[in-house]
Amino acid sequence: MKILYIFIILISTVLLNAKTWVREYTYQASEADSKLTSRAIALELVKRILLEEIGVFVHSELLVETSEVSGTLKEATTKKIEIISAGITETKIIEENWNGEAYYIKAEITADENDVINRLEKVINDKEKTKQLEESHLRTEDALAAIERLKNELEVTKRQNKELENLNVRLNQDKAKLSKIEIEKQGKEIELAKLEIENEKQKIQKEYNKSSNQLSVEDWFQKGVNAIELNKFDNAILYNQKAIDINPSCAEAYFNMGIAYSKKGNSKKEIECYQKAIEKNPSLVEPYVNLGAAWGFKGYYDDEVRYYKKALEIDPNLVETFYNMGIAYDDIGNYDKAIEYYQKAIRINPDDADIYYNMGNVYEDQSLYNEAIECYHKAIKINPSDADTYYNMGLAYGYLSQYDKEITCYQKAIKCNPDYAEAYFGMGIAYQYKSNRKKAFELYKKAARLGLEDAQVYLREEGISW
Repeated sequence: MKILYIFIILISTVLLNAKTWVREYTYQASEADSKLTSRAIALELVKRILLEEIGVFVHSELLVETSEVSGTLKEATTKKIEIISAGITETKIIEENWNGEAYYIKAEITADENDVINRLEKVINDKEKTKQLEESHLRTEDALAAIERLKNELEVTKRQNKELENLNVRLNQDKAKLSKIEIEKQGKEIELAKLEIENEKQKIQKEYNKSSNQLSVEDWFQKGVNAIELNKFDNAILYNQKAIDINPSCAEAYFNMGIAYSKKGNSKKEIECYQKAIEKNPSLVEPYVNLGAAWGFKGYYDDEVRYYKKALEIDPNLVETFYNMGIAYDDIGNYDKAIEYYQKAIRINPDDADIYYNMGNVYEDQSLYNEAIECYHKAIKINPSDADTYYNMGLAYGYLSQYDKEITCYQKAIKCNPDYAEAYFGMGIAYQYKSNRKKAFELYKKAARLGLEDAQVYLREEGISW
């Protein structure tokens, strides 16, 4: 069994010991603000207060955490925890009010300490997912910075308009001293300056609205991330669509919508979304990888390889792409190419057990059992609790007629997974080759009781009840 890498959003656990943070914020609107822009800014700022508190809380808990968590998470800064928490928590609005001058908002985040730590650990060890959330945070930072800059620019236009009004007043006062031609000339200059300022003001206002809209886009985008984590795929599609409605160029929202459709089993819409993401941002690498995987699942291996090659053009060191290329070439039957790409993946990440496991499978497909066993040993060294690796290594030892080693591998597979029917059946075959039919049939019965059809058919043919 091959394990294909697809960029996904990690699945959450159940809340057990929930803690709720509640905070409020009042945003004083500027002349540039409407109700919509004020709400977007107020929501973002109250979220930041809440996420900062979660970041401080989790960071302090990690300092005294006795359970096993990765070193990467323990070393994470409060700020990094805050950024990632935006994609694994949900901000709920309790109360909001707009009086024309200020927007008041009260919101809460409820999270379970253990759940947040578990999900943080998974996300923080997923470089691509961390990158996605960090980039969302940066886009929000840029939008807030732009909002402040544009407010100042609008204040400048306001002062310029005031100066022009004063000039107009003085012109009216000086009419008796000036010729008609001079009055008309200065009047036209003032009107032209007013028009230029008004055009600049409209341009700034348009950019201001766009920046405040970006805050809403990122809010919907982060809600979509959290919805996928909670297996609420219809909600994820809705939230990402809302982000796209505000900003039709949001490639990341199309990409995550594709993930949601993938989880729903709608490959047609999944592929459409990945293609849209690429159309909006051709430099975004993840849609190429997932698009390749989607075509591979359909059996279109040439298209699969084509998209992986596109991904490698964007990021020549993306281990997931080399890994998936290995699988694609294995499916095609080009074993040399498959090995070549697995080896490239290992050079980038020598600590990925799945790469060694899949490479072992390729060697086994070619009856190169010693090479396969070597790969399986390396996979087990990294991940000693993987039942499939022990099972496949057992098969390889069986082909080499090394039955004692074969049996040991199956026993280890069963220790990892006590219901591993194929391992019981394989061990039975090994014992039969060792002429221990009694032990063999005991194991066949166990496999049959676990539902393995091959074992059931074999026992029926032998006239044996299980």
